[in-house]
Amino acid sequence: MKSCRSGAGSLASRIVPAVVLSGCFALPVAIAAPPFAPEAICRTAIGSIMGRDPKLMQVTRIDGDILFLSYVRPIDTFVWDYRCRIEGNRVSWASEPGRWRDGPKDGTVLFEIVGGSNQLQIIRDHGDGSPTKELFDRDNIL
Repeated sequence: MKSCRSGAGSLASRIVPAVVLSGCFALPVAIAAPPFAPEAICRTAIGSIMGRDPKLMQVTRIDGDILFLSYVRPIDTFVWDYRCRIEGNRVSWASEPGRWRDGPKDGTVLFEIVGGSNQLQIIRDHGDGSPTKELFDRDNIL
């Protein structure tokens, strides 16, 4: 660690430039948040599709690239189960049990990391060309 001390006889006009040049008062560098983990992406995508809070979606297990999620409906504690996998920026999903919603007639679900890596945008194309975009702040997902 550098010492920022200078000799007792130094004048302030010489200390300030020396301290600035030495880096003793360098401003901290902002560190970008890490990209969203697959678990957060799947929870957010399924929450968006189902109209639920992503924080209520729980990853129950992971098998290879498939994430299994559950949602407990608060009003009656009915459990809804889903599967999810990420392929590039596309989110494929299925009810559990059920088929994968990745056929030619199914809508597509995409994600983008925006806002300096602090926001996750879920884009749902409903198959008829009408997209729905939802933006989620990192703090509201994790």
